Amino acid sequence: MSRNRLSPDLRRRRRGRVAAGSLGALFLVAALGVVAGLLLDRLIDLDGALDPGGEDWLDDDLFAS
Repeated sequence: MSRNRLSPDLRRRRRGRVAAGSLGALFLVAALGVVAGLLLDRLIDLDGALDPGGEDWLDDDLFAS
């Protein structure tokens, strides 16, 4: 038997810790993504850039008859 082998009980506990750490990291990255999205939404006003209309240039007197 090799000296580096872990007992099945220790392997099971280690696997559980690794799984919990992975899930924790996944939730942390998801939370950071939500926070970053909210900050970008507050800082950058994309409503005007995404407007499909072109009302601003129609307000000029260029096209008044």
